[in-house]
Amino acid sequence: MSDVIREVVKNEHGTVVDLAGEIDLHQSPALHQALAELCDESPKRLILKLAEVKYIDSSGIGSLVDIFRRLKRTDGNLVLVSPSERVSSVLEITRLDKFFPIATSEEEACQL
Repeated sequence: MSDVIREVVKNEHGTVVDLAGEIDLHQSPALHQALAELCDESPKRLILKLAEVKYIDSSGIGSLVDIFRRLKRTDGNLVLVSPSERVSSVLEITRLDKFFPIATSEEEACQL
């Protein structure tokens, strides 16, 4: 499992993954692998809690885009929850804030 994954909880709304730390070139391969394995279970919703993620680079963004596409193939959905200010900034600069569903809480994410 990836060092940035703090907790994975599966419930009736989908799979919730709590992330923390930095998602960079060193961390994103393991994170991508762990998220891909969760995608193999075909959750209807994969919720990524990003409040404690302090940094994300292009490799991390690429992983999120790939996971989003994998889930779409099985009619699943990726929802980002409460991205930190720095992560929000990267999402806005890349205009991916319009691509990814972003919720302010886990409860809101369960409705998307």
